[in-house]
Amino acid sequence: MQQTIKQEMINLIKERRSITFFDPSKEVPLEILEEVVNLASTAPSSYNLQPWKIIIVKSKAQKSILKEICMNQQKVEDASANIIVLANTRGGIENVDKVLDSWIELGYITPDQKDSTKQSIINSWSNPEKAKNNAIRDSSLFAMNIMICSRIFGLETHPIGGFNEQKLREYLNIPDHLIPIMIIAIGYKDNSKQLLPRAYRFKFHEITKVI
Repeated sequence: MQQTIKQEMINLIKERRSITFFDPSKEVPLEILEEVVNLASTAPSSYNLQPWKIIIVKSKAQKSILKEICMNQQKVEDASANIIVLANTRGGIENVDKVLDSWIELGYITPDQKDSTKQSIINSWSNPEKAKNNAIRDSSLFAMNIMICSRIFGLETHPIGGFNEQKLREYLNIPDHLIPIMIIAIGYKDNSKQLLPRAYRFKFHEITKVI
């Protein structure tokens, strides 16, 4: 049983590819997207503060607008939806009470430890550079989890960094404290097109120093 689970996990990770051709005729139900996002939210984050927000662009008309913002990449329009991942640089301060209250409820900390823990978190997140680094790092882990979790539901994804940030901000009225780190196109692969073999990946001995 354990070996079967291990192999299934390996397959899920290896089968994840950055798909450039989606089947525009197949829609991913919002309920499935919700399951993917909820599962992906188990991603680790500093103090479990989860400093991320998302915007899902799903309608045909809105995808057409987003496509132009993304340098006219066709996959944006063909995908069932596009998940815009935003790093919330205020996430630590905004989320701290809810997170620490859950810690108290679960027994991680005692009620009299909340104030000192909260102050330590606020001190860190009050530094703009630290807040930005925390938010981007943790939101990137969340984004990767979205792509892995999507495979559980038979979905394909493609992370997109090629977009005009200013136009994206204007289009969706994104405030300054939210940083768009990537757009994830998500949907079903167009099976009429051939997927090429995975490109070269660097091996352990090429990227690792053991000390």
